This record gives sequence, C-alpha cells and structure tokens, in this order.
Amino acid sequence: MGHRLFLIFVLAAMPAFPVAKEILQLQRDIALLQDQVRNLQTSFDKQLAVTQQLLNQNLDASNRLGNALAVLDKAVRDQEKVLVAPIANVNTRVDTLASQFQALRDAVEEMNSKLSKLQQQVLDIKNIVSTAPPPAAAPTGTTPGQPGAPPVSAETLFNNALRDYQSGNFNLAGPQFNDYVRYFPSSERAADAQYYLGEIFYQQEQFDQAVAAFDQVLERYPEGKRTPDAQYKKGLSLLKQGKRNEAAREFREVIRKFPRSPAATQAAESLKGLGASARPAPSKGGRRK
Repeated sequence: MGHRLFLIFVLAAMPAFPVAKEILQLQRDIALLQDQVRNLQTSFDKQLAVTQQLLNQNLDASNRLGNALAVLDKAVRDQEKVLVAPIANVNTRVDTLASQFQALRDAVEEMNSKLSKLQQQVLDIKNIVSTAPPPAAAPTGTTPGQPGAPPVSAETLFNNALRDYQSGNFNLAGPQFNDYVRYFPSSERAADAQYYLGEIFYQQEQFDQAVAAFDQVLERYPEGKRTPDAQYKKGLSLLKQGKRNEAAREFREVIRKFPRSPAATQAAESLKGLGASARPAPSKGGRRK
C-alpha cells in the first residue's frame, strides 16, 4: 500500500520538471527582450536628442538669416530713398551737360572750318571796339543804314552769341541768336541759331517757348543737321509739361525720320523710360504740332 502511494506521488510530480524548465527559458527570453527594448529606447533617446539639437540649430540659423534679411531689406530701402532724388537731379544735369557739350563741339567745328577767316574776324572786333564800323552788308530786304539792320557781320554776331551761350549768359545770347535768325535767315548757321534759342528756353524751363522755337527749326530747316536734335528736344519739352502722349509721338517721329541719328537712340531710350513702344506712329500727312 505504501509503495503504491509513493509511485502515485512520483508519477504526479514528474510533469512539473519540464514545465519549470520552459518557464525558466521563457523568463530568460523575456529578460533578454527587455534588455533589447531598453537598448533600443536608449538608442532612440540619443537619436532623438541629436535630432532635437539639429532642429534647434537649424531654427537658430533660420532666425539669424531672417534677421539678416530684415536688416538688408531696411538698408536697401534706406539706400533707395537716398538715391531716388539725386538720380532725378542727375537726369536734368545730364540734359544740360549734353546741350553744353553739343555747343562746345559746334564751336570746335566752327573754329576748325573758319581758321582761314580769323584775321578778318579780329579786324571786325577791333573796328567794333575802337570806331564806329561802316554799315555791314545788309541781308536781302534791308539796306545799310536802315533801322533794324545788323551792326556787325553774320559771323561775328553768331560767334558772340555762341560765346555768351557757352558762358551761361543766356540773357545776352538769346537776343543775339534772335537777331541772327532775323537778319540772316538763309545763312548756313541760321538753323543752329534757331536751335540754340530753343535750348535757352529749355534751360530756363520756359517749355512752351522751347516747343515753339524747336518747331521753327523743323519748319524752316527740315533737312538741316539740327532737325533730329530739335525734334527730340521738342519731345523733351513736351514731357517736362506732362504731355506724355505728345512727347512719345515726337520721339517716334525722330526714330521714323532719322533712324541712324544719335537723336534716334536718345528717343528710343526716352520711350523706354515712358514704357511706350518705339514703333513709329503712322504718318497722317503733315507734321504734328
């Protein structure tokens, strides 16, 4: 009876050993898995910290770049404010200098072409200063001694007017150029004298009179060397009066009539500044006023 009980006890206890072994193995696997999870967590935490640090660095760099751009934008705006007004003044001065340079170039050409007459010019000046000169040869329609006849030769009158113009003495140059056009309308320098009258009005900001003076060049001397410049300066005078459409029309006429002239290049630049097309306007017969 006792042996049977012992045998039953042994048989009942035998399955417990394999189960316990599996439990131990499972526990070891769980412990290993927990170590791997901890290692993965540690690695993830490190990578997350590095990523966070990089994000912070990028954010700081972005903020610094934004601040730098803001400073640069302010500097550009401040510089723009400083430059806008002087540029407008520079444009006006460029027009003035261009006119004076043209006058100087004309004077040089005149001196080069008239060197052979220098002795006679000096004699004319001496006669004017020292004694009353005899009546000069009168132009067509006048006679010596007639009221309104020119007191000096055409050449002397023009040179005196040009010298005063180049010196900025417009109050003296204007009447002399006007006398030249009045007394010698058919001479080779009449177109120049009429053009300089327009320039004087333009420099004095009398733009209505400037337009009228340049119109006289276009009407009286349509084939003269001054005609392209006169039409361009007429356009500038109209532009100064705020007549943009009329000015653009004159610029297009310069390009159409005188495409190879320096005035055509200037007219194209002026049209570009107006945002207008350089395509010549169709002619409708007759010159526009």
